Amino acid sequence: MKESEKSCPECGEKETRTGEFTGYGSLFKKKGFAKSSPVDACFCINCGTILSLKVRNPKKFI
Repeated sequence: MKESEKSCPECGEKETRTGEFTGYGSLFKKKGFAKSSPVDACFCINCGTILSLKVRNPKKFI
């Protein structure tokens, strides 16, 4: 999701930023070899509500 693409459902703010979960905040494959990927989060700069989460490298889980 691009910054400022949609407004926050909690407070109506239209300005957003993107951050990332890494390390223990990464998404790990449930079974098999230890595969993981960082997760990007789009959030409201006013109230901090997370608007979306996206796995950065989904093909690692195929």
